[in-house]
Amino acid sequence: MNIRRSLVTKYLILILASILMWPILPALYYLPDILLKQNMIHEPLEIEKMWKQSAEQLNEADEHTINEKLGNIQEHYPKSELFWVDKAGKTHLIHKGITEFPDQWTPSNLINYLDRSKEQDLFTVTAVMGTDGEKGFMVFLIPKSTTTLAIKPVYADLLLILIILVAGVSLVMVSLLFFVSIRKRLVKLRTAMSGSGNDGIPDEVKVNNSDEIGQLEKAFNRMVIQLRSSRAREKEEEYLRKQWIANISHDLRTPLTVIQQHAYTVQSNPSSSIATKSIQIIINKLTDVGKLLENLLTFTLLSAGKHPIKRENIDVIEEVHHAAVEWYPVLEKEGFRVNIDLPDQVLNWKVDPLWLRCILDNLVQNVIRYAKSGQYIRIGFVEQNGIMRLFIEDKGKGIKHDTEAKGAGIGLSIVSIMTKEMGIDWEMSSSPNGIIHYLSQNLNGI
Repeated sequence: MNIRRSLVTKYLILILASILMWPILPALYYLPDILLKQNMIHEPLEIEKMWKQSAEQLNEADEHTINEKLGNIQEHYPKSELFWVDKAGKTHLIHKGITEFPDQWTPSNLINYLDRSKEQDLFTVTAVMGTDGEKGFMVFLIPKSTTTLAIKPVYADLLLILIILVAGVSLVMVSLLFFVSIRKRLVKLRTAMSGSGNDGIPDEVKVNNSDEIGQLEKAFNRMVIQLRSSRAREKEEEYLRKQWIANISHDLRTPLTVIQQHAYTVQSNPSSSIATKSIQIIINKLTDVGKLLENLLTFTLLSAGKHPIKRENIDVIEEVHHAAVEWYPVLEKEGFRVNIDLPDQVLNWKVDPLWLRCILDNLVQNVIRYAKSGQYIRIGFVEQNGIMRLFIEDKGKGIKHDTEAKGAGIGLSIVSIMTKEMGIDWEMSSSPNGIIHYLSQNLNGI
């Protein structure tokens, strides 16, 4: 998940913004003015300290030295006004253009000056010269706008208070929208979980973000997809199960019907030659029913993974030869032309001999039951791409052709499961001219 889009990251940004807003906003508010006037803004305490030090340095200085020193200070503070008064009360102006100060100071002039300086927007600093001011005093005046006294405190600046108030309200609104958005998405997801579509499964939700809730929405959508897939598989399995049961019923009903008919024949005339033939037919059909039930049991065990398997290296050509010998009389009796062409060599497969024999028996039974119209079976081996492949071929009408003998397909289902478990490649090619099965095993892939 992208950390930048995480809800935790967004929440931490809101917390940091709420904490840093209070020191940052005043700093940003005053910073432009400070930067523009950084050489013009003076600290009152520094001015006082400088003025008193200058007075101490000028205790024994003559008039020329005092004027020169104060002139240099005047150049450093171009907007200031400086003058000094000697012990006789005479005013000495540093800037000759200033005329508002009296030439000769008296106690009443001093009182009037002090009262007037309080009313003016000036920062005034005085310092005495000499011990107890015996050599006079000197005065430094500068507009308060050029000092840090012009900077209003936060509680006294209405514009700054308004800016902070707007920023605070905006932060509260953003936080409210943030949590309202989270709640809205959670309610939407809860509604989707509680509801259900036409198939009884909740509908998917639209995912717009990749944060924690977005990941939850994606997980919910994956669950919905899995539920729909499971529901589709369940319906398909239900359909196949019903069809399979119907086919099994047909497979059982057909021989039982024949048995019933021939049993009636035997019952009617037990000593006739027809009764003897009927008994043989009954025996054959019971054998078929037994094989069907055996296949059904095998399929059930395979599906449950409980059918034992013991792999070993065997000569598959020899195994096919033994099976062909056993099946030959049955095939010949059914009227099949049998073509068995096995190479004179050894071909080892790593398989369970009983499972392999079950595969061969089911494929041959399949030929007898469903390809009887072709009256032909061919069993042999062919080399393709350097691999020896066993094939069983018939000349029936193909797997798509419906016959009365066509049943549930348990035999081929057993072949499919067993070949997969033993690592045998099984291919079946069907056409109106017959079916051919190919079996092969690549030992390098096991």
